[in-house]
Amino acid sequence: MNSSLGFDMAETSPGTSLRADEESGAVRWTRLAMMAGMYLFLASTYFSIAVNSLSLGLMAFAWVLLMLLRRQWHVSPTPLDLFFLAYLIVQAISTACSVDPTHSLQNSKRILLIGLVYFLVTVLTDRRKIRRAFVVLHGSATLVALIGVAKLLFGNPEETVRLGVFQFYMTTSGLMLIAALLALPLAIHASTPGSVRWTIVASLVPILVVLYATVTRGAYLAFVGGAVFIAIARNRKLILPIILLVFLGVLFAPPYIQGRMQSIVDLSHPENLTRLTMWTSGLRIFADYPVVGVGDIDLGELMRQYADPGYLGVWGHMHNIPLQFLVTHGILGFVVVAAMLFMMAKTEWRIYRRVRAEWFEGSLALGVLAAFIGVLLHGLTEWSLGDQEIAVLVWTTLGLSLAVDNLSYVRDVAISRPKEGD
Repeated sequence: MNSSLGFDMAETSPGTSLRADEESGAVRWTRLAMMAGMYLFLASTYFSIAVNSLSLGLMAFAWVLLMLLRRQWHVSPTPLDLFFLAYLIVQAISTACSVDPTHSLQNSKRILLIGLVYFLVTVLTDRRKIRRAFVVLHGSATLVALIGVAKLLFGNPEETVRLGVFQFYMTTSGLMLIAALLALPLAIHASTPGSVRWTIVASLVPILVVLYATVTRGAYLAFVGGAVFIAIARNRKLILPIILLVFLGVLFAPPYIQGRMQSIVDLSHPENLTRLTMWTSGLRIFADYPVVGVGDIDLGELMRQYADPGYLGVWGHMHNIPLQFLVTHGILGFVVVAAMLFMMAKTEWRIYRRVRAEWFEGSLALGVLAAFIGVLLHGLTEWSLGDQEIAVLVWTTLGLSLAVDNLSYVRDVAISRPKEGD
């Protein structure tokens, strides 16, 4: 890892940049705009895709401008650089060979979100900044969850059968899934300060209520999977209470929710039949475009062409991450993306193992990995990585974890460096 990090003037090496009190007015105001854009971006992630996109543009523009003003191009490298580059290459190949290159090129903008990783790992250079970023992100999730609870209590019951707060209920379920799994390790780490622990526990209540109220089966299973992973990694004694809570949640659920849960294993259920039909059509498309796929396009029309007679689906994706990449990027892209996702998980696990003893950094690293596992589990029945709100959080949380890794690297180097006179 590169130990020369960030834009905090007090932390950079002498001679490499101006001290904070020597910054020009343009540099100072640009830096403030960049940080304001970052906090607005984090705060809006759970409630407004429009504000989120605008603030993302602001912080990216200010970041580039800041480097130009300082005449210093510095972007921290990551262990995943080659995998990101390979993803960019297969995206370009599948677009060039697409059945609709224009549409595929338009959708290729999703890869720009990887820039979030580099921004956060470069800018978040100390524990205070990382904690503040997490507080803003989790605070936004908690506020949205409280609004969701208010909708449940005071809204029209017919409009909250499957709760969506500021998004479609499936997106809300994915957002609350990530928020819950990010925060859960803080609640169970033995060294978490009492005030922080109870604040996190209190925030988890509305988040889990809203997740439950979305009545999204895939999100339920993904949360249980992520929570069990956290228990295995942190404290295996928690596995039994998790199983007990799941059992009670099913036993005392309202009839509609019970029916949704039971339908998970019912192959004759209409939603399951629809997914099976989509997946069958997807395999047929892949058989005709096996190497580089059809491109990153809306698959609705192709699915209707390849599906069995009578299929009336309006979905434009496969509701399954692996199959989606097989169809859109072919076997070449699938292998590259699978390798990238595997290395992301492996890197997040390594970071957790390195900082696990730290109550905040260890909990954040574990929560990031659990949330990523949850998204992938959710993605077995949804195209979760194609949902911009979810994708933003995947890259944002990866950036936070890598920032923690850089922080621990700098700390370890400082500890191991011989003192003067030694």
